[in-house]
Amino acid sequence: MATIAEYAPTLGLLFFFITFTGIAVSVLRPSVKQKIESLGEIPLKEDTHG
Repeated sequence: MATIAEYAPTLGLLFFFITFTGIAVSVLRPSVKQKIESLGEIPLKEDTHG
């Protein structure tokens, strides 16, 4: 009889693969491109506070 310790590596790999794929798909959608590009320019903007 198999224990959970025998399935843990496969389940962990499957979990992280599905998580990575979900994040990659959500970030690479064309509708999100403008928002991602604007967030990437934050360090280059001048500080107008204070």
